[in-house]
Amino acid sequence: MAEHGVDLPFQVVRMFVVYQVPLVEIRGQHAHKQCHQLLMCVRGRIKVSGDDGRRRETYMLDRPNLGFYMPPMTWGAQFEYSPDAVLIVLASHRYDNDDYIRDYDTFLKMVGK
Repeated sequence: MAEHGVDLPFQVVRMFVVYQVPLVEIRGQHAHKQCHQLLMCVRGRIKVSGDDGRRRETYMLDRPNLGFYMPPMTWGAQFEYSPDAVLIVLASHRYDNDDYIRDYDTFLKMVGK
């Protein structure tokens, strides 16, 4: 269970599910200018990384009660999906292509690195 204002630092506007990702595929590899996200692997396991331009951290999501919070201006990637992995992403904004930063060098310039 997650409640806005208690467990979530943002109101959920959009939710999507990622599944049947091949083990060798890397997903994400972008940042958002304004959108907050919470990633939860509700089945199987995946590795996630978050990068603020100064430091990169990597974690294993392997239980449905674990989440990985990505505030705006965090470069994120998801990889090493187990064959049965199901990732749920809660987002603070509707899909907006203009909110994405898809080039890492551009991201670093925007965060002042």
